[in-house]
Amino acid sequence: MPNQTYELRTLDPVLTTLAQGYVNRKYVGKELFPVVEVSKQKGRIPVFGKSAFVERSTERAMGSNSNRLPQTEFDLLEFETIERDVEMAVDYLEEEQIQDFYKYEQYTVSQLIDILELNCEIEAAKIATNPDNYPSDNKIIIDETSSLNLTYNSTEIIKEAIERVRSSIGVHPNTMIMSYPIYQIINNDIVLQDRFKYAGITSLNTKIISDFFEIPKVKIATTVFSPDGTSFENVWGNSIILAFVDDSSPELRNEFNPSFGYTLRRRGMPEIDTYYENGGKIKVVRATDNYCLKMTSPQAGCLILNQI
Repeated sequence: MPNQTYELRTLDPVLTTLAQGYVNRKYVGKELFPVVEVSKQKGRIPVFGKSAFVERSTERAMGSNSNRLPQTEFDLLEFETIERDVEMAVDYLEEEQIQDFYKYEQYTVSQLIDILELNCEIEAAKIATNPDNYPSDNKIIIDETSSLNLTYNSTEIIKEAIERVRSSIGVHPNTMIMSYPIYQIINNDIVLQDRFKYAGITSLNTKIISDFFEIPKVKIATTVFSPDGTSFENVWGNSIILAFVDDSSPELRNEFNPSFGYTLRRRGMPEIDTYYENGGKIKVVRATDNYCLKMTSPQAGCLILNQI
């Protein structure tokens, strides 16, 4: 009989709870793709068109018929969640040298979850910054042939994007994701500087941007990643995304609420489990997540992409 090199894995409920509550504030992907728990790995969810955002008449005069809504018409989008995991091994000799091993395990869990969250962030950015994912009227591309320039007329460009969302679904966008390079450009917008200089404002922040454009949630995407282990790139490139996103509380949120997009995550994820190798001398801590990201209403967003 061959030597046993590992033991069965054990789910750690305490570390799992820690993992599920972990939040890295620099990641903004879930502001566009909020999490919805699903019970199955495969399924279908609705793709929302304009009708999902239409305000319906509810008043009824005495003796008149009730306000019957037309049969809901929507396309269904297939989804399949994908498992992702990452693990870290600790030799029992290292464990003996660590004064508070439980705190070390907590630190390990946060590192593992952060790796998983970074990959989720990169995936969200790839979807949201891809012009091919938007209708033609829901994207503004700034390149060498364009008369637009964020340094001189960022206000007009952003307001135009807001209007395109409103015209598409009849609802004002409630979320703005702005990449850090674009944030730096807008800080140098001469028109904006002139508007704010008499108030003593020399640089913008998310609150000022939120108030000025009447967008409740504004996030600056600062995350970078290294594709080759040497150089770093901005995850969100040179982009701004305006979108209407389901802002319901997590317990009321579901995939049938109209929204720009969702992260469909298997219920109970992420989870942390441990197992042993080398006859119990090596303890392995593993983090597992299972999800997929879907843009459920391209019309509910507008992409501003700066290619200059």
